[in-house]
Amino acid sequence: MVKKGIALSLACLLTFTALAACGGAADNAADGGSNGGSQNGAVANKEPVQLVMADGLGDFPEDRFNRVIADPVKKKFPHITLKWAPSTEIKTRVTTGDPLDIVMSSSGLLQARVLDFNLQYDITPLVKKYNFDLNKVEPTAVDMFKKVGNGALWGIPTFMSPSPLYYNKDLFDKFGVAYPKDGMTWDDLYELAKKLTRKDGNQQYYGLFLSFVHVLRRNQYSLDMVDPKTDTAAFNTDPWKVVYEKAAQFYQIPGMDMTSQKAALAFQRDSFTKDRTVAMWLPVSTLHTQAELQGMNWDIASFPVYKDKPDLGPQPYPVAFFITTSSKHKDDAFQVAAYLASEEYQMEWVKQGEFLTALKSDALRKAFGQGTEMYKGKNIKAMLPEKYAPAAFISKYNSVAESQMGSAFTKIILNQADINTALREAEEATNKKIQEMKAAGN
Repeated sequence: MVKKGIALSLACLLTFTALAACGGAADNAADGGSNGGSQNGAVANKEPVQLVMADGLGDFPEDRFNRVIADPVKKKFPHITLKWAPSTEIKTRVTTGDPLDIVMSSSGLLQARVLDFNLQYDITPLVKKYNFDLNKVEPTAVDMFKKVGNGALWGIPTFMSPSPLYYNKDLFDKFGVAYPKDGMTWDDLYELAKKLTRKDGNQQYYGLFLSFVHVLRRNQYSLDMVDPKTDTAAFNTDPWKVVYEKAAQFYQIPGMDMTSQKAALAFQRDSFTKDRTVAMWLPVSTLHTQAELQGMNWDIASFPVYKDKPDLGPQPYPVAFFITTSSKHKDDAFQVAAYLASEEYQMEWVKQGEFLTALKSDALRKAFGQGTEMYKGKNIKAMLPEKYAPAAFISKYNSVAESQMGSAFTKIILNQADINTALREAEEATNKKIQEMKAAGN
């Protein structure tokens, strides 16, 4: 996800030619430009429009919204003013009927921020109307949204959450261990983690912590959590057990000594960014800020791979701008979303390290962080994989499955249950909850 505090922690995350800036008027849809509209962004004789955009990420500050999104949009479309609404206002606006035109959300939060409120709107006709070239977007991300929409497209993948392995070079130097390299397998990282899980004086150091929920969402085997045909748990399988085993092994290294309290911290960023007792951190969706990493001698390596899928990165985790079904200004909202999904808009902010692109553009990928000291000399190509795993199905019940799958993982690393028992119990609990939701009309 986009940076936390800039955030998200976490995100995204593909190039377009200059987009039209004719304010979404139907009579301008056929103007020049490969994505529709005029090339110079001029808007003539347009009535002022205010669009309300909600923070579906939940941690995107308003001052950043104004600087990175609202101000550039105002410059491109002088007649459009964007108003920010925090995520807490989404439900209220739906209930009261107050305006809500666009929701910015990640694929992981799509259900909770958009679908649960029936805000989704198929933009396919607008894509055609404005000749928007979806081929310039990362195809696995587009496919992800089309799968969840059963063919409908509710948003254009715009930003992409990163997926690098962060590591603290000082701890590697301290213990004389070679740095991680791109293309390492999960087992390669395990061997490094064993060397770095050790006590020095009274201080315990840990080899690797990870955000397991994001490992689930972005698993490289493209495994469904919930069977789309039966609406039942689909994770008590041998392939899923491999995902669990490869992630759990880091917490079972001698010296880890997992407790309930330590397990809660083991999936969070503070142990790496603040305590700095963890050598490697795999957040799977986070773009850390300069303030978080200040004073750390850090770098990144690519997401670990499975031996049987050596060239396959994680699934995409895109952020998109979803036009709501209740919006009275859908054309204007679409042109805003299309502009944000253009190289014209993104290049400046990608260079500043504000976010990663969901476009296929090599220029944008290579430009990331070039305008900042933070990323000078860093292995920025590791931020995004060369090849994404195909998108799994995102069920409306995924959050139920995720909760139980996370609990199962905790039981495993605390030695409270073996993997077979933990997954069987999680499967039973998931199916029970899904049936309860269905009985309640959800």
